[in-house]
Amino acid sequence: NGNDASSFWYPPRKSAHPDSHEYLSWLLAKIYCKCSNMQIHAILTHFVQAHAIVETYAIALYRCLPRQHPIHKLLVPHLAGVIPINVQGRQFLTKSTGVMAALMASGDKLWRLADVFMKQFRYEHCVMPENVRTREVEDLPGYHFRDDALQWWEELTTYVGDFVALHYFTDEMVAGDSELQNMVHEIRTIGFKRIPENAQFPAVLDNIPDLVQYCTVLMFNSSVWHTAVNFGQFNYLGYVPNAPCAMTLPPPAQDDKITMERVLLSMPVKEMARIQIDISYSLSLFSPVEKFFLGSVREDKNDLSSETSMVDEEELACMDNLMRRLKEFQNRINERNRGLRIPYEIIRPDNTPLTVQT
Repeated sequence: NGNDASSFWYPPRKSAHPDSHEYLSWLLAKIYCKCSNMQIHAILTHFVQAHAIVETYAIALYRCLPRQHPIHKLLVPHLAGVIPINVQGRQFLTKSTGVMAALMASGDKLWRLADVFMKQFRYEHCVMPENVRTREVEDLPGYHFRDDALQWWEELTTYVGDFVALHYFTDEMVAGDSELQNMVHEIRTIGFKRIPENAQFPAVLDNIPDLVQYCTVLMFNSSVWHTAVNFGQFNYLGYVPNAPCAMTLPPPAQDDKITMERVLLSMPVKEMARIQIDISYSLSLFSPVEKFFLGSVREDKNDLSSETSMVDEEELACMDNLMRRLKEFQNRINERNRGLRIPYEIIRPDNTPLTVQT
């Protein structure tokens, strides 16, 4: 509609009264947009990318790597919880007759939405620096998730690199590890069988840098990514007009007169709103069995050392070095947050579970 300030989709003038058609039409347009974004977040960003995709990693890990394999020891703390929680999710939340289908605007078509998403999904989307570049948010000011997530990526890459160096001395050792290659093959050809180009996941790993990145992808997305998109949900979804699960009226026509009554009638009914609040609150709570990268005696949180199967002194030193660096990282987050009106703490190391439990 161009730049006509009286048009339906154009932001109101600063002088517009909050009860005017000019103000309310733009408000209603934003609410419809936020409703659409809520479908994307709940179904794709959260369930598909942080649960369903991670499950393919876990299944392949358990099928292909024996418990004494070094990569099994490295990754199992970060993949151990996802399979059982996904079974519960499919039974009660995401099936075509489940809660999400009844509650959300996508209805029983939520898996069709997931199918569209997966046809565009690529391995590089799981590599955090590439994710940032692809979305062109490198220079977006005040984007604390990006800043913290990139620091996480760096810390985990260092940790994985140090651990891998203890067991693989040459690229040939990586290429010749048949159990590792079987896991990589299953994730690509079975886990992403129906996805175009198998989501461009590696067919083989034949050098140490690729192995380090691959393990970092699996570890980051099952822990840091899931934490970021899950545990802040109540802050975002708990106020229903900010991201309604569904709209009860179709979008108005261009010439419709928008009133506050029309806005309110478009919102979810109170029963739907209550369920949205309840679910987003429950999902934002830590599981009683949750383990974290850094512990807290005061909050009764256990850290990575309580979950690892590593016993070799050099392996344990890698883990200890990670935890030391994460404490320094956490101190920097706390210092930054002291200067923020709204602190960003979601992926602070003592708030970041090792795996998907909720």
